[in-house]
Amino acid sequence: MKSDNQRTLGIIVLVIGTALLLKQFGIIFPAWLFSWPVILLAIGTIIGVKHGFTNTASIVLLSIGTFFFLRNNHVLPSDTEKFLVPIGMILLGAFLLVKKRTKKVNWEGNFDRFERKLRTGKGGIPQDGDPSDYVNVEAIFCGIKRKSISKSFKGGEITTIFGGTDIDLSRADLEGTAVLDISVVMGGVKLIVPFHWDVSFGVSNIAAGVEDKRAQQVVPMEAEKKLILTGAVIFGGIEVTSY
Repeated sequence: MKSDNQRTLGIIVLVIGTALLLKQFGIIFPAWLFSWPVILLAIGTIIGVKHGFTNTASIVLLSIGTFFFLRNNHVLPSDTEKFLVPIGMILLGAFLLVKKRTKKVNWEGNFDRFERKLRTGKGGIPQDGDPSDYVNVEAIFCGIKRKSISKSFKGGEITTIFGGTDIDLSRADLEGTAVLDISVVMGGVKLIVPFHWDVSFGVSNIAAGVEDKRAQQVVPMEAEKKLILTGAVIFGGIEVTSY
């Protein structure tokens, strides 16, 4: 996954650099081609393709990029910016509701299924059973803290947009494999997990940091207790730590 992220960022930098070089030879490109709304659209599209356009981060980037692209090119009146926040929140809320309603069920705890999800980047964590075994958080323009003491933790979904989320799993336990699908846009997520959990990162990140800051301990990791992190982080970060 890390090589894929580096490849994506490398392609974007390569394209911009090539265009700037050609410009020095007198080849003129449209002014809008390398504007910041187009860059947001490009990043949103790349993340969307990786996650089947079910990832909240890609939808937010595409929405913001489209709005400002249309406004900057005079397709929309210049005074429409005051409608950006309310319309954006309405669209995001509708997307989150539809996403929840179409979420798959019948979670079986099958590692092969999650391994396929990790490879294909498809969104939507199937959830079934006791709701307390999952963490579902949506922090939009705010900060949220949650703690789970579930002894059969199965994962969940975290969406953080222009905000911060702290999830304390230090007193939780899991049986087998759990998956946390994380979407971060200009925000941060901090996960506090036990030292002995095996944490696997399958997160796409662009201009972001994803780091396991747990100190090395004498207690070995238990392979049968595996936490998989999937999703996307753009202009933000995920930090995994322990007490």
